[in-house]
Amino acid sequence: MSATTNKHYKTTFILDLRESEDDSAKVLVDLTEILTSLGGAVTDSEDLGIREFARAADRRFSRGHYLEVHFSGPGTLPAQLKEKLRLDKRVNRIFVESVLL
Repeated sequence: MSATTNKHYKTTFILDLRESEDDSAKVLVDLTEILTSLGGAVTDSEDLGIREFARAADRRFSRGHYLEVHFSGPGTLPAQLKEKLRLDKRVNRIFVESVLL
């Protein structure tokens, strides 16, 4: 058995594009490049569009643009991804789930 096994993940990104000139397609390309540079492989992606929040923490930001990305990579990849995107103003939230195939 190999020492490095790839796990499969489903990640939902909530984008805040109010102060950015980028659209969701550009952000998706950037996210794919980041995942690839960290050793991951994107298998599928979907633009879920703009959705209202059930409970908004900030009344000026009551809805966000949702992107869903499926990828595989080492077990350390989600933590590295969150750290890499921590200062990116376009990404408001990141939800990572492990998926069994």
